[in-house]
Amino acid sequence: MKNFYLPADIREADIIAADKYGVPSVVLMENAAKNAAREAVRLSGDPKGSFVVLAGGGNNGGDGFAAARHLIIGGAEVTVLKSDADEAYRNDAAVNLAILRRLNGGRLRIFDTPKLIDSEISALLDGAGCIVEGLLGTGTAGAPRKEPARLIRLLEGRKKILSLDIPSGIDPENGAVYDPCVKAAETVTFLAPKRGMAFLPALEACGRIITADIGIPSNAILPQKPALSLWGLDDLHDLLPEVSRSIHKTERGNLLIYSGSGSYRGAPLLTARGALRAGAGLVFMAVPDFIAPHLSAEMPEVIVLPLATRNGEVESAPAVSVLAECLPKCAALVAGPGCGRSDGVGELFSWLWQNCRLPMLLDADMLWFFAQSGAGLPSREDVLLTPHSAEAGRILGLSPAEVDAGRAECVKALAVKTGQALLKGRNTLIASGGPLRMIGTGSPALAVPGSGDVLSGIIGAFIAAGLSIADAATAGALAHGAAGEVLEARFGLRGAFAREIADEIPAILR
Repeated sequence: MKNFYLPADIREADIIAADKYGVPSVVLMENAAKNAAREAVRLSGDPKGSFVVLAGGGNNGGDGFAAARHLIIGGAEVTVLKSDADEAYRNDAAVNLAILRRLNGGRLRIFDTPKLIDSEISALLDGAGCIVEGLLGTGTAGAPRKEPARLIRLLEGRKKILSLDIPSGIDPENGAVYDPCVKAAETVTFLAPKRGMAFLPALEACGRIITADIGIPSNAILPQKPALSLWGLDDLHDLLPEVSRSIHKTERGNLLIYSGSGSYRGAPLLTARGALRAGAGLVFMAVPDFIAPHLSAEMPEVIVLPLATRNGEVESAPAVSVLAECLPKCAALVAGPGCGRSDGVGELFSWLWQNCRLPMLLDADMLWFFAQSGAGLPSREDVLLTPHSAEAGRILGLSPAEVDAGRAECVKALAVKTGQALLKGRNTLIASGGPLRMIGTGSPALAVPGSGDVLSGIIGAFIAAGLSIADAATAGALAHGAAGEVLEARFGLRGAFAREIADEIPAILR
């Protein structure tokens, strides 16, 4: 697991380092730059080679000036390209620029880029074994402009770029990638990674992320809780419940699934397959009566509960009776995959919200009814919403694009009324009251019909097995994402079936 912090947390940490521990900010810059210079040498492969340092007008430029000095100490040839005149630099950046000015000559050259044309700058960049990029730091907002934007465009296509703290052109808060944006081979981030660096495509722009200390223990100056934790497959094992050699099927966790309609007869099969492949005990499937014979034939491992229908739609009163009898036998409920949006389903949604005391996962059409109910629902703390961007947008009154532009804030807003939310997508996020969790596994191979139904079944099985909702959502999304990576390795990005995602789960969990 890797922790990420808000830029404001890092700025506050710098203040704490100075005020509480007496470490001047110029010393923090010195320590950060020394570590950055070491990584630049490693990336270049030649400590006495040629380096170009791009220095913007703020403290990020100051980091670049100090790193340039340490490269010179190591015997390198260094060219510093400044985006601003000397008088634009302030405080610690001005201190380090003044030192460089006294060293100017020999193995150090300093240029003001506004005085150079593109071809002159490109010629200087061409001779570098490594380019150290320190144009825009975490204090900037929006797309790069003016001279930094020109310099970033001149970096396009170059390989050995080391960015300082963050690549210029990404938003350190939300991970937005602006035009232009530096595509770094590596990023040396100071003290701790910033939250925006965890999100794709910003994560790709960072390249390999290296965290450099600034001369004081991070746990002394950073908040106890990070803004976001990135979870990887290595974290999955610690989340899974232990399985005794003498376990009985009823001790694995019984799960009730309500799914299916005339248009979506396969959704119950996929949800149940995900649950059983994830290790669920007894799986009870409440489905419209016309689906029941097909489901029993295709998956004899499940216990089928037919729900009476009229004109192809579930009748709510008989369905409530069936569900009420089954709920005491189960440890969790998954409701929504492919169930449709008839009046009877809406009445079932209301009844479940008011009367089901099991932890619930709501997906697909049940999310539609949740959005329709709005402020009329009493709050709960044991319901997991699992929307994609469009479904989340319907709940929050936003477009899918607006959701994707502010995923961290949106998933937290989703969890306000339910206690838990999982926002699906290329940056799957889980909100449950603590630090946001981001899932570090996944593949475009998962973007196929029925994939979300399988995920719901997997998470439901983990909730029924006794995991907290947050841990079950994390474990389920990690396993689901890893299964997608396996299928991508086998088939490429096209042609995988959702049922094949489910069938990879036992091997992933092993």
